[in-house]
Amino acid sequence: MEKLKEFLKDKGYIAALIFVVIALAIAGWLAYDITVRDIENNPPANTLSPVDNNVSNLPREENGNAESSSRSEDKEAEDVNNFVNITAERVMPVDGEVINPYSNGELVKSETLGVWKTHDGIDISAEKGTEVKAATSGKVIAVRDDPLWGICVIIDHYDGYEGHYYGLDKALSVKEEMVVDAGQVIGRTGESDCESKLAPHLHFAVKCNEKWIDPAEFLK
Repeated sequence: MEKLKEFLKDKGYIAALIFVVIALAIAGWLAYDITVRDIENNPPANTLSPVDNNVSNLPREENGNAESSSRSEDKEAEDVNNFVNITAERVMPVDGEVINPYSNGELVKSETLGVWKTHDGIDISAEKGTEVKAATSGKVIAVRDDPLWGICVIIDHYDGYEGHYYGLDKALSVKEEMVVDAGQVIGRTGESDCESKLAPHLHFAVKCNEKWIDPAEFLK
């Protein structure tokens, strides 16, 4: 017994350490057991929205997405700039022969001014006082008296097109902001100082997206 007491006396700190470890293990297990039971009895609420797996709600890609989109954009640009595709009714502003064509950016010598310049429209033969008609429907956006061209009427023919009617008489049938139909009389032919050496005519020009184009093609 004496030897056992001495052994326990010498090893007392070991026994105390073992006791502490056992106590901690028991306490940890009890805590785990209580937590598990609490979760089982009170499951947490689901705060996440359900995932919608219905692919029909997703945007569908066209076949050949990038290529198809590119072709579509090119087609739209072509439709806007190709005046042959315009479906609105078009008429000749005056009934006459084209005596001076569109120069398509090339320099031509002006018989009146004696200088080389581009001719950005067409000159259509018409006796002074001939009725001038709107080439197609649109809205009058400008009326002005130009020192060289005389009385000018500019009509927005929509889709990027503008009709320029130069060399009119001062007695006009339209004014700014007025909406006109194809073939509606807007005035009569007058004079223009910069083309006074030519036979009486109407100078008619067309812009497409701010660039001059051939009016003869527009009128087809």
